[in-house]
Amino acid sequence: MKFGEIKRIVFDESNQTLPPPPITAPLISPFTINLSNGGTTNLAAVTLTAKCPVGVLLNAVVNWSSTFTPPSTTATLVVPGFADVTFEILRNGVVIYRVAQTAIQNAFFTQPVGTTTSLTTYQIAALLHFDTTSVVQHFCNQGAPQINVYTLRATNILLVAPQVSAGTAVTTAAVGAVTFIAEKIKACRTASPVTNSDVFFNI
Repeated sequence: MKFGEIKRIVFDESNQTLPPPPITAPLISPFTINLSNGGTTNLAAVTLTAKCPVGVLLNAVVNWSSTFTPPSTTATLVVPGFADVTFEILRNGVVIYRVAQTAIQNAFFTQPVGTTTSLTTYQIAALLHFDTTSVVQHFCNQGAPQINVYTLRATNILLVAPQVSAGTAVTTAAVGAVTFIAEKIKACRTASPVTNSDVFFNI
């Protein structure tokens, strides 16, 4: 079996025109999809139907951020906060690829009474996976058309607030622009002169 020329079939792209990150207080993220502590958020989905054996090249880029907000009382940072997020690609509800990232508070603050100066850390998660399951499905199901739903999601979200000398600080996380692309790569049989059963994957 070999895979021939890559052909882009469909992609799910959810991009927004966002204002640039602020450079003066309050330093709050402009991203609009809020992530909840311990929650799961679906970000994009692609449905592919294949009548012949194909591989699927999946490519995703997620812009996300974590904002750290101190209390309104006078407070000195003791331990920086952080946010952990796992980004996953699922096929028909089953995880096939994941990437975990951490956004760490990258500055200390001393907070005057009555003001709130937030600090934001920006991250970009990139996911790239080549899925060959539909090829196996094609031959196991005697050539019947295969329908696969690929989903991109954020999960295993952990938001840890900064520890401060007085009051309570808060950590939040959000997702901005997201791109999720699926490309079909047609597969065909390649006969081996020796065994007639070798398998090749050629992108």
